[in-house]
Amino acid sequence: MTSGILMPSAAQAGGSSISLNKFCDGKYRNGLLKGLRTKIKAKWNPKKNRWQCWIPGSTGFNIMTIGGFKPLGYAEACRKMRGTSQYHLHGRTFHCGRNNVKPPAPPRQPPPAPPADGYGSGDAQYTALRMCNRSRTDTIYAAWVWHDWGENRRPKNWRAQGWIKLSRGQCEQIEFPHYRNGDPYEDTVYLHATSDSVNWGRGEYSFCVRRSDFDHVDSDKMACTARDERLAETFEFDLEAGAENTFNFN
Repeated sequence: MTSGILMPSAAQAGGSSISLNKFCDGKYRNGLLKGLRTKIKAKWNPKKNRWQCWIPGSTGFNIMTIGGFKPLGYAEACRKMRGTSQYHLHGRTFHCGRNNVKPPAPPRQPPPAPPADGYGSGDAQYTALRMCNRSRTDTIYAAWVWHDWGENRRPKNWRAQGWIKLSRGQCEQIEFPHYRNGDPYEDTVYLHATSDSVNWGRGEYSFCVRRSDFDHVDSDKMACTARDERLAETFEFDLEAGAENTFNFN
């Protein structure tokens, strides 16, 4: 049975829905897995923030599998089942085809305070991120995701923040806090921008954004099911420690 998450009504999304369960079972039911008694299904992987194929653990005659995720190519699934490589998501709802839903209006409130205060006492230069609007759009709003280690440097607390207003040709800069030992911040960040008609982002990593300003701690664990929330695709960008790093939204 296809999950209701994968089959929204036409009023909720554009394009057409498909059974990701059927795609996963057809893609991976081969070789020794042909004898698998249970279905191979699509399952949301919170660590990747995306749908993946789930191989159930099983022990039986001439077959033993260890449960785990396998890649689920969105474009591949749509090509096979709908004859198009176009796809889009509304929250966790996956659809093939062009997105007919107009993006939410950009925020009107001032952006939250950027992570400017360092945790360490070292004299090293701060790591800065400079985001610029080099597109033809008059006004865009940028958001970012980063590893906020915190004062105790707890592992991988994904923190998502937005929005910063960028007029055409304008740049804005934020600074990331030092590590506790005083060293400058050095890590990968994920960047997204939106306007009243266009979204900027690509790749596998998505995070939850809101129409209004937001500051989400542990953002990778969010369900992203509220009415004013959506998953936003991002650009991956590596920061050089102690330097001014510039990213252009073209």
